[in-house]
Amino acid sequence: MSMRTATWLASGLVLATVVILAAWVSLLVLNARSGLTGDVFLYSSIFPNLAPAAAFVAVGFLVATRKPENPIGWLLLVTGPVTGLPMLATQYAAYALLAGHDALPGARAIAISLNGFWIPGLFVLLLLALLFPTGHLPSRRWRFVVWLSVISLTLLFLVAHLAPLDPPFTEVNNPFETESSAIEAVALLVAAVGGLLASAIAVCTSVVVRFRRSTGDEREQLKWFVFAAAILPLGPVVHLLAETFAPGAVNAVESGYSLAIALIPIAIGVAILKYRLYEIDRIISRALVYGSMTVILLAVYVGLVLAGQALFSSFAGGSNLAVAASTLIVAAIFLPVRSRVQRFVDRRFYRSRYDAQRTLEAFGGRLREQVELDGLVTDLRGVVAESMQPTHTSVWLRSRLSR
Repeated sequence: MSMRTATWLASGLVLATVVILAAWVSLLVLNARSGLTGDVFLYSSIFPNLAPAAAFVAVGFLVATRKPENPIGWLLLVTGPVTGLPMLATQYAAYALLAGHDALPGARAIAISLNGFWIPGLFVLLLLALLFPTGHLPSRRWRFVVWLSVISLTLLFLVAHLAPLDPPFTEVNNPFETESSAIEAVALLVAAVGGLLASAIAVCTSVVVRFRRSTGDEREQLKWFVFAAAILPLGPVVHLLAETFAPGAVNAVESGYSLAIALIPIAIGVAILKYRLYEIDRIISRALVYGSMTVILLAVYVGLVLAGQALFSSFAGGSNLAVAASTLIVAAIFLPVRSRVQRFVDRRFYRSRYDAQRTLEAFGGRLREQVELDGLVTDLRGVVAESMQPTHTSVWLRSRLSR
């Protein structure tokens, strides 16, 4: 594909996304003014939904027009219409069926099909993870993952249409939902979820395999992608914590999670176009260390508070005493936990740096006991070669000490 053709095609996809999102915003405003309530019709949902779509399309256009032979850019571009259409369809069906504009065509059929509209977007994300960064599968043997994903998502699409319609269309009759279809739906759901879970595990495995085989720029690109994608599993956890401890913050958490999705195309764009590769090792290390510490200390804190409240329940102000004692204990174990987690991360994920550090520590211990100069020089050369792997080493010794 020529650069000119790629630019025209990419511009068409960008224009289609802009039209879809503009129509979605317009219908959302009309529905909100019509008195429709619920999270689907909140003005506050406009920016959190527009930001990821804009990031995917902008980065996709940049990558597709500069590297049209790489399908990653086109997958990013397609993500815009694929995710925008369900949003537009929801507002259109609501405008027709719930806001009193029954004359609009196809609204009922669109409402019935909405249950499975999110599935193509999931397939695009799986393909992105499977093909990044080269645009090719790690090997021909990984084709089965693509077919397994297609079959699983197709089954899931069928199951979605056998179930009751999601809000706000629960009152709309679904002709595919029958009593006789319940057993079929359960069987299809088990097969679909099992296949999708196997596909997700296989995709993650492919990323690990590709990372282990990669060198140079490709490894740095994979680090950017993994760092951005690693944030996504935290979303459901934070959402569950918000629902449990702070229900009023659920909408803010959902908005923040939507914005976090935008990190994926941004990381892909930085990686593929090789713009300023920062010290990603340091970023990943810090994220792993402090993310793990947050989970560990939060679990310890909650456990101590619950145990303290049970222990001090007979005292006046027992709850405050439990919180104070738990805070002091967590503060006391912060540094030891950080040190242990850092060593674990270095040992598991940055083995070469961990080994270099251990080598230097061992050399420092031997240095205090070494008295022979030739042995010291030989030992020093070996340590430098093992830890830093230079192409050449030389040792310069002063002939006499200056006073």
